[in-house]
Amino acid sequence: MHLRLIGVGIRSICCGALLAMLCTVQAAASFLAEPIMQSETVVPTTPPQPDTQELTRRAIDAAQRALGAIRTRTGPSWTGPLQAAPNPWPGLFEQSRGSIALVNRLLALEASAKRSSADPLTRVRRPMSFDQIDPTQLDRDALKLQRNRDLYALARADVNQAAYLRQYGVELSVVVAWRKDPALLARALALLEAFLEHRPLQRPGSTLSSDDMTMPAGGDGVWLATAWGMSGIVEMLDLLGDQVPAQLRARLDLLLREEVMRICEDWADRRPWFVRVHTPVSNQWLEPSLALVQACLHLKDPRLAPCYDLGVENIAQTLAALGSDGAFLEGFSYANQSAGPLFDGVRAVRANGDRRLDGFAYLDHAWEWFAHMNLGAGVLVHTYDSRMMNRPDWARTSPTPSEASVYLSSAAPGGLAAARFLLPDADASVTGVRYAFALAGARGPSAMPLPTYASFPSQGQVVWRSAWEAPATSAPKALAVMVRSGTAGENHVQRDNGQITVMNGRRFVLMEAGTPDYGAPGYEDRYAGAAGHSVMQVSPVLPASQPRPCTMTVRSLDESGGSITMDLASASRLARSSTRGVAWNAQGRLVIEDAVTFGAPIEAGIEVYRFHVGSTDPVMISGSGRSWDVRWRGATMALRADRPVRVAQQSWPDAIRAPFRHQVVTISVVGQSDGLKLDTTVQVDRTVTD
Repeated sequence: MHLRLIGVGIRSICCGALLAMLCTVQAAASFLAEPIMQSETVVPTTPPQPDTQELTRRAIDAAQRALGAIRTRTGPSWTGPLQAAPNPWPGLFEQSRGSIALVNRLLALEASAKRSSADPLTRVRRPMSFDQIDPTQLDRDALKLQRNRDLYALARADVNQAAYLRQYGVELSVVVAWRKDPALLARALALLEAFLEHRPLQRPGSTLSSDDMTMPAGGDGVWLATAWGMSGIVEMLDLLGDQVPAQLRARLDLLLREEVMRICEDWADRRPWFVRVHTPVSNQWLEPSLALVQACLHLKDPRLAPCYDLGVENIAQTLAALGSDGAFLEGFSYANQSAGPLFDGVRAVRANGDRRLDGFAYLDHAWEWFAHMNLGAGVLVHTYDSRMMNRPDWARTSPTPSEASVYLSSAAPGGLAAARFLLPDADASVTGVRYAFALAGARGPSAMPLPTYASFPSQGQVVWRSAWEAPATSAPKALAVMVRSGTAGENHVQRDNGQITVMNGRRFVLMEAGTPDYGAPGYEDRYAGAAGHSVMQVSPVLPASQPRPCTMTVRSLDESGGSITMDLASASRLARSSTRGVAWNAQGRLVIEDAVTFGAPIEAGIEVYRFHVGSTDPVMISGSGRSWDVRWRGATMALRADRPVRVAQQSWPDAIRAPFRHQVVTISVVGQSDGLKLDTTVQVDRTVTD
């Protein structure tokens, strides 16, 4: 996977606030810290080679212990062989013969591989001190730390190096398999040789994001460097085949067996936080599980069947936790990171003759969710703490790798048709080449098979647009509406319960503040919290990352518009009741009916509601008492309350679109109040789309 395709960078892998809450750990073992904390250069030495039989025994024992803790299995234990899926690339190389367009795709991949081959090998050679970390792989949040700086920075460097191998090493290996270029082969082998120093692939410290946290005895467990390093090594070995010297292959297979054991032991001992609190919806649970399956299929050792079973069962738990409607319960950024590998993993399990993952509805509908996350004009639906709110320029015509993998893996005939309509091109990446080859074999007109609307109950989310438009449409004119309530089983959430987002062409009408870097000043208060959203403001549940179940009822939803109601009381600590009704039509009329009652009166001047509006200039406010009107370019807003209110505005920062500030309309009670009813009518001028 491209590092850029993760969308939000390696720092977005997990929510610091969530880890701070979960990782309340005990005193660190000094032997974990001392070798890493030294600043002088450490010359790596070749460790004694572990005994394969003992590694296998430990892995099997741990896998069986972990499997014993699973209450409901997807099926009987696997008794067949372990076989990796056939390599698709020889067939793709053959398909390119006689097609200049397809050959040009491979040549673009070759050019990218040659560029990366000039990178310094510090990108993959393991740093043993803070000063040795390649500047491109230093997590900037480590600079905020003192006591935990080195541990945290080195653990995060492991993740960045593993991601580099999975992207550029695999890309390089595809080109070597095609061109048999000896210089590129030497580079690929050098990358693999360098990773022999990475034992373990993930060093402890990835959770130490603040100085008041300490390392648990034994470390904080396997993590994303484990997953991505294993995946990169396996894919490179499978692509390069017998071009890898036998001794190097044997040593790398031994490293993979060690990591299989580590994953199984960490699951059995519940060492990582995501295992301890059982969060199968998390990408941090999913990706090591995918790597476990991938490594077992690569090693082909039938003794590792219990380890393979553990990986399959873990993936099954993720699929069960994800929405049967196809929604990824961490938002687009994390789906963009993990959904592609998930579908690749399911495909590998099926290729092994194992059908245990076939019955999960998520797999049938994920492509629909990905399509509907394109709100319009290159803007993505922003829910959760996703930092990928706009499609990058290159991804306005091309899918990201996860999107491509999901569309390619869809059994529904509409999946590839939707992809062709929205994203008719492909970038110069490994998955992009596969996608381009699939489009080349597609037939029929490029038409969108999905309706213009969808409801995703697992997220409490509705998406609607007046017409489908591709992200690269030069002059978009569609009206788009997104409404969200929120559910209990989510992760990476913000306090956006009740959020309404409206776009007209390129222009935001109603919006939110978006998500900057997690460490940005004011992140919790100005972005993640209720203040960053167009929702009820009184006494929101904290932290903003805590999911709250808020019922959404879809009263009507079709091509002409929609009508929904939401019960949002659980998102506030003071609200006795809190409801929001939203109705809209294709002519641009939006009616919002809000009502809240409080368990204790609130003081005069307290802000009860706010609306983030898509105006960078001050809005025009008129009215008094119970009746107010607000105007800005492209929209009008009429506010009618059941008691006197004050309507004001303020400029607010956002992380969505330049110039990164917009106006917020605030509604406050004039006197002491035990509640408020507010009817808001927004009329969008459909002719103002830019």
